[in-house]
Amino acid sequence: MATVETRNVKKHFGDVKAVDGVDLSVKEGEFLVFLGPSGCGKTTLLR
Repeated sequence: MATVETRNVKKHFGDVKAVDGVDLSVKEGEFLVFLGPSGCGKTTLLR
């Protein structure tokens, strides 16, 4: 069973897609890293 799970997460700022169709499943004890350039939507996904 997942501790954190998302399905089809989307976030737009006007015409700009910040996050588009993200599925995520993290189980207890797993580690997860969001790695990418500035402005790619890491923080937006977590919010």
